[in-house]
Amino acid sequence: MTKLAGEVLFKNHQFMNISEFHEEIPEDQSVYEVLRVINGIPLFLTEHLNRLYISLKILNLKDSFDLSSLRDLEDSIRTLISRNSLKNANLKIIVTHFNGQRSLNCYGFFIPGNYPPKSFYEIGVDTILYHGTRENPNAKVYQSEFREAVAKKLAETHAYEALLVNESGEISEGSRSNVFFVKNRIVYTPPAKQVLLGITREKILQLMEDHHIPFEVAPIYEKDLSRMSGAFMTGTSPKVLPIKKINGCTYPSAANRCVQKIMHLYNSLIEREIRDGELFQHPRKGS
Repeated sequence: MTKLAGEVLFKNHQFMNISEFHEEIPEDQSVYEVLRVINGIPLFLTEHLNRLYISLKILNLKDSFDLSSLRDLEDSIRTLISRNSLKNANLKIIVTHFNGQRSLNCYGFFIPGNYPPKSFYEIGVDTILYHGTRENPNAKVYQSEFREAVAKKLAETHAYEALLVNESGEISEGSRSNVFFVKNRIVYTPPAKQVLLGITREKILQLMEDHHIPFEVAPIYEKDLSRMSGAFMTGTSPKVLPIKKINGCTYPSAANRCVQKIMHLYNSLIEREIRDGELFQHPRKGS
């Protein structure tokens, strides 16, 4: 069952109070996006909406949700933020009903945030390997059976995240994150075709290019884990989070200079995004 937060949600641009909303939002096999809202600013909103459109295109549903619909959705998201008291939370968009129906329903609402504590960034987190991958990795589609199986494994091992391993022994991504490795001061991340094209992932790749941090997009094999000197995951909620352990391999990732630099660069990018968003909402007089 979908957990809702805040006071107001929308369905197909119609706003209503959560206390009066008694409908079950169908999530299974839906396309969705989760945005982080900080100080009332939706981070990387354009990028999230573009990825939503790409997901629908992959599933041959773009004709029912065109670019003008994305512009309307952007307006609805900004209105939703203004009508809720939550200014620091996650906001979820769901586009659903694929069972032979060409008309889609679009929901927008806040969800309870689950952000890593400060200590996780200082020491890193434990992860496990999970042999299995998502269908249509480039599309952000909710797959309940897969999520439940991974969640069960995480609960059993008390790990923070599961890194997915395909039939060729390649580590593709996390169950809800993208993953990067450091070896000999070079950052490695799996090829785009294997992973969800995370917004944070794309920002990190751009930051590394802009700041001349050596990186390669290449397959990462399970058998090579012991040769890595560090690792980190990226995502909407965790941002850039060091990995301390992957199964039996331990890494001093939180102390790795390359990981620290990337964390700093990304946090600075978020600060600029918030400042620009505030100027958009409250333009200076005369501008």
